[in-house]
Amino acid sequence: MRHSPASARLSRGAALCVVLAAMTLISGAPARAQDVPAPAAEPDQQAPTRDETPVPTPADEAAPAENTGQDIVVTGSRLQAAGFTAPTPTTVLGTGAIALRAPVSVSEVVNRLPAVRNSVSPNANQRQFGGGTSPVDLRGLGPVRTLTLVDGNRFTPTLEDGTVDTSLIPVGLIERIDVVTGGASAAYGSDAVAGVVNFVLAKKLQGVRLSLQAGVSERGDGSSQVLNLAAGTSFAGGRGHIVAGLDATNNDGVGIILGREWGRLYPGQITYGATRPAGTPALGFATGVNYSTQSVGGLITAGPLRGQAFAPDGSLYPFQYGTVYSNLMVGGSNPGSEVFHWPIQTPVERIAGMARVEYELTDAITAFAVGSYGWTRADTFTGFNQSSFVISRDNAFLPAATRAAMVANNLQTITVGRLLTENGGVPQRNTFETWRAIGGFTGTLGPKWSWDASIQYGESTNEFRFLSQIIPANYRAAVNAVRDASGNIVCGPLATNPNLTPALRSQVQPGCVPINIFGQGAPSAAALAYIGPETYHDWTNTRLVVAGNLRGSPFATWAGDVQIAIGGEARRDELTATSDPYSLAAIAASGNYGAYSGRVNVTEFYGEVGVPLARDWTFAKSLEVNGAVRRTDYSTSGAVTTWKAGVTWEPFDAVRLRGTLSRDIRAPNLAELFAYSGAGVSVNSTVNPFNNQTGALSTSTNGNPNLQPEVARTRSAGIVLQPDWNWAQGLKLSADYFDIDVRGLITQVAATQVIARCFAGETVYCPQIQFDNSAFGIANVQQLSFNLNRLRTRGLDFEVAYRVPLPESAGRLDLRVLATHILRLTTYDRGTVIERAGSLANGGLPRWVGTADLTWALDAFTTTLSGRYTASAINDVTRIGPDDPAYSPALPNSININKFPSAVYLDLNIQQRVALGGTEFTFFGLVENLLDKEPPVFAGIGILTGNPYDLVGRRFKFGARMQF
Repeated sequence: MRHSPASARLSRGAALCVVLAAMTLISGAPARAQDVPAPAAEPDQQAPTRDETPVPTPADEAAPAENTGQDIVVTGSRLQAAGFTAPTPTTVLGTGAIALRAPVSVSEVVNRLPAVRNSVSPNANQRQFGGGTSPVDLRGLGPVRTLTLVDGNRFTPTLEDGTVDTSLIPVGLIERIDVVTGGASAAYGSDAVAGVVNFVLAKKLQGVRLSLQAGVSERGDGSSQVLNLAAGTSFAGGRGHIVAGLDATNNDGVGIILGREWGRLYPGQITYGATRPAGTPALGFATGVNYSTQSVGGLITAGPLRGQAFAPDGSLYPFQYGTVYSNLMVGGSNPGSEVFHWPIQTPVERIAGMARVEYELTDAITAFAVGSYGWTRADTFTGFNQSSFVISRDNAFLPAATRAAMVANNLQTITVGRLLTENGGVPQRNTFETWRAIGGFTGTLGPKWSWDASIQYGESTNEFRFLSQIIPANYRAAVNAVRDASGNIVCGPLATNPNLTPALRSQVQPGCVPINIFGQGAPSAAALAYIGPETYHDWTNTRLVVAGNLRGSPFATWAGDVQIAIGGEARRDELTATSDPYSLAAIAASGNYGAYSGRVNVTEFYGEVGVPLARDWTFAKSLEVNGAVRRTDYSTSGAVTTWKAGVTWEPFDAVRLRGTLSRDIRAPNLAELFAYSGAGVSVNSTVNPFNNQTGALSTSTNGNPNLQPEVARTRSAGIVLQPDWNWAQGLKLSADYFDIDVRGLITQVAATQVIARCFAGETVYCPQIQFDNSAFGIANVQQLSFNLNRLRTRGLDFEVAYRVPLPESAGRLDLRVLATHILRLTTYDRGTVIERAGSLANGGLPRWVGTADLTWALDAFTTTLSGRYTASAINDVTRIGPDDPAYSPALPNSININKFPSAVYLDLNIQQRVALGGTEFTFFGLVENLLDKEPPVFAGIGILTGNPYDLVGRRFKFGARMQF
């Protein structure tokens, strides 16, 4: 369903008014003296805490007293009894860790964790369609294999693949973020293959918390403004409580790489070709790279006039070539071409609001309702369209001087290469709007049992716009401008247009407007609208969930209470996608998304038990075993069972050992099951091996309703050391090993591979090919997804936390280090093994990633020096560079540079608390990339997504938080 801009603004305004009205009511409540808490006497470290209940930190605004009595939700388990220790490693980010980053959205906090790959965010997907969202990608296994929860409940999917945009969650309401770095499907269901990220929100907030901040880069771009507001109050004599939060943020983004010193070197990648000189590799990174066959006003690329370019006024000037390699060159001059026209950071506007109300119906039963709303808009663009045209001497727009030169050289046609800059490089606008409501009851059954029941409904509507998409057939028809009998300039006959193939001829749309390509700025607005109309792809996700849980202790062993949790849920997920007529006909230059709809119904039941086996024994300070099982039934693929078994053992106070073994799943998302796009014709020639004929291949992309869930086997084992020696008071060390092996990985097979595999006798692929009686013999090939591949990752997570002993008058000094070492990240594809551990491109991960925070606090002043380390890495494992022993420049995949250096980035945070008139203020400043470290020259163009290097440079954030 498409929504007009007016209706979108109306719905956003209505939702925002509800939140603001609630907050106005809250802020009008009289503040009590105890609503402004004093700093904790012994705060913990402000960096992430693993496996522990979060406590206040030096950077925290101390939590109101009402929060201290809340139940603790252990994300790695459904068991919630005091004293239970989950065996699955969990990293906890408290409010101090969030405040330390002064985030525009919470993804800036989560993506800093070494276990998270920053694969999709406004800072990481410079060259991808649909930017502006921030799902979480644990272990680099893809966001679809990370389960995102809010207060233990699934959130409404934002994207077509079912993932959640974390920027829709108000930062000001987040009490903590639990990151489970291991399989948790038995506890929480599908998608938890790599782990779970659970955002735990404030429920008993008293008073108002307000944060205002602004930011800017040292170069004057990347401006951002952030408002975080959260408030809460009790009513009805304390039996009821209401909490509401609002985020309003704006990030202006950062323009193309030419805005940075390293970008003005014009870095690029060259293909040197089969006829390259001896000793020259097949591929190479180089500076001074630009286009050699197109210019912004048009470049004549063949014949006697080759090398003449069109100036803005249509006159010719000599083009300055460098060393030419196919359509690129090194050196020379091609002003205004901006060969790499991609944003460094995507501009994003965001509104996120949430309100929660609860009321104690009785001493044992509480009713609650939660409403949330989120809206984001991202404006971005892609590179310029590159086209080449045959121009006849009678072209109506051809400058007279050029026509005279053609006559003088007896030329009937010339070939002109053109970069279309006038449309801004195919600008895109992506708007995401999500609302969600959940209501239910919580209660207790005696002192040892608790329960909850809820119903949830949410809807996410997303509008993806190409504001000026290119229709190649229209463009080629419009270039052939002639004069009619009345002398008017019109589009020439399609049948004699030298730029149109028979396939393109049938795609030309009516209403052709001739276009003048001779000189930058020459095309008219009407012509640009004809060749580049607005196209769209909209989709709506809806989710309905009914769930219930029961937790408690049925009996005790000699070592303590046995804990159990049982529950179930019924879920219905629906996805409806629509697209414009150009995309449905598959005639646009890119995108060509389809229209489809689909639904999946899910019912699932689970049980979990935690059994203490020893307590205060010799060599067993404590010993607990934990197990869970879940049975899930999908309307598309049937029933599947997941399970988990874990153990924690403390032989004595200073040591805890833990381990888990689990079977986890990822069910295919709705797009993988039901997506459809119309047939589009490839511009490349393809050989049909069945008749050895060559032709243009028509392909379409379809979902596969026969997909089965991916199945993962996850193993983890770890040790936690907390020695109690005098010099080591406050020291904590942990190390955890993980091994995740995903089988039946859902993979899409390209059309050419479908043909090749069918021809080789793999008959399962043959129904995807539509044969016909044409000379080529193939009418169309469907590209489907299958459960084909295997993906395995192994590695180690480390943590060191230490409170350095200092005299009391010297304040507190805390150190925390988190690191992840990737031992293996392997894809198995039909006998081909690709190892991407220690690489960057195509989903790779560096071998080592680590963060460190050193915090010094004295009275009301706190400063933190933070660092992030990324190890040196191979760029692309499918290529061989000089650092590889197998390197030879004669190899077809050789490249001159295939290893990027390690990098360390430092940030400095300063905070000062001040009490003024009963209100506590915290003034803060943050300098990111303190040393203004530039990225490797080729990082901005050599790494598509998940770039570990900072492309922006030194930047500043400053603001104030207040509590009243």
